[in-house]
Amino acid sequence: MRKIILILVAIAVVLVGGGVGGFKYWLSNQGENKDFAVSGNRMIRVKEGMSTNDIAQLLHEKKLVKNPKAFGYMARFDGLANKLQAGMYQLKGGMTNKEIVDTLAKGKVQFVKFVVPEGYSVKKIAQKLKTEELGDANKFLAAAKNYAPYAYMQKDNPSINFKAEGFIFPATYDFAYGTSEEKMLQTMVSTFNKRMEQEGILKEVAERKLDLHDVVTMAAMVELEAVFTEEQPRIAGVFDKRVKIGMPIQSDTTIQYLLGKQKEVVLYKDLEIDSPYNTYKNPGLPPGPIGSPGVSAIKAVLKPEKNDYLYFVAEKDGHHRFTKTFAEHQQAINDIEAGK
Repeated sequence: MRKIILILVAIAVVLVGGGVGGFKYWLSNQGENKDFAVSGNRMIRVKEGMSTNDIAQLLHEKKLVKNPKAFGYMARFDGLANKLQAGMYQLKGGMTNKEIVDTLAKGKVQFVKFVVPEGYSVKKIAQKLKTEELGDANKFLAAAKNYAPYAYMQKDNPSINFKAEGFIFPATYDFAYGTSEEKMLQTMVSTFNKRMEQEGILKEVAERKLDLHDVVTMAAMVELEAVFTEEQPRIAGVFDKRVKIGMPIQSDTTIQYLLGKQKEVVLYKDLEIDSPYNTYKNPGLPPGPIGSPGVSAIKAVLKPEKNDYLYFVAEKDGHHRFTKTFAEHQQAINDIEAGK
């Protein structure tokens, strides 16, 4: 009797082993997609909440997977069915089911570079995301409206357009395709805080009992006024002196911000716009930054050049002529117009 049982067990093992082996052979055979897939790379987006079957069907529709059921079985057989990650992937036509499953399980998503230039406002960044087809402009604007994770961003002034304005660090970012607008904003703002710490700016501001929000507000205007970095401390010195004597800063950059577009020539009627951001009508700093300053502009505000200048005007090459009196300022304007 015992011999019969051992024989039956042996037969069962052989049958199960043969079945498993046969199934693995079938999976391997059905997992080859070269005779089905179209050559070249294909972008696919795996959305949050998609099941393995949903992903398999998407891959089949994209001409990447020949047999959707075989793809699902492969994922389950490898224990990865519940580990396929959402994101944007670049897959090459002809990859096997196993290769695709491994790619999705490891989250090897496609990354794209996004550049935030110095001086860019929240609105310009949102438009750039839209133009480069990386995000929805309105969603980014909505996220930036009240996003203020750090104490220095948390101002109660209702005139502030976007609490994140000025605190999006200008840099080159690597974002995974499909990254949400909220997550991109979080990364940009956390990068600002990290760089301020690395550059010793947070420490200096604290030691000098300064308000970083005010520093960045001034730096944004300096960034946008100065074409050449070497002029930033001098321009910061002019603005600093004006604030201290109660004279309006009168920066065209704040008018451009209000207009929402770059005008070659700011008209006198533009200077009459009724807004707290209008530095021609209101003395002192505007409610908040008008763009994202770089580190050099922030450092220029922390260490402005000590001078007697109260005025400056742009020359044709982007440099500025600095003067002490209004009469000298008017003469500088006339000289530049005359080509002197």
